[in-house]
Amino acid sequence: MQTQTVLMFGHAGATTRLWVEAFHQRGMSVLTPASAVDVKRIWIEGVPMLTVVDASIPVADSLRLCRELRALDAAPILLILACASDLAEAYRAGVTECLVQPASPAVILLKALAWSMRSEWANILSPYDAFYPNRPQA
Repeated sequence: MQTQTVLMFGHAGATTRLWVEAFHQRGMSVLTPASAVDVKRIWIEGVPMLTVVDASIPVADSLRLCRELRALDAAPILLILACASDLAEAYRAGVTECLVQPASPAVILLKALAWSMRSEWANILSPYDAFYPNRPQA
């Protein structure tokens, strides 16, 4: 089961502090690893609810990391890209969602909250239960 943890990689400065504080106010923990090696180690130890990879690292490095993470688990990856021309390649790399810069901190927070709710729903109902709530239980 995934925890209510958001992993943010590639972010720097005041924006990261704002996101971390916003996530904490909503009861989520935030990890901010310093390297791609640390990101992969975290995924191996316990996959976060959402991983946000920022455009502040080179796109080739971001895509390589996303491919490696996708090979480990199907957990959501939100990639923030510098330009829209990389969108197709990002989705081929296994990214769940993409945003193109400038990405609003509020939009990223809303995306994380949406994934948080999806994670909670997945623990409560199976997809079948959502469509057939009155079916007999085995």
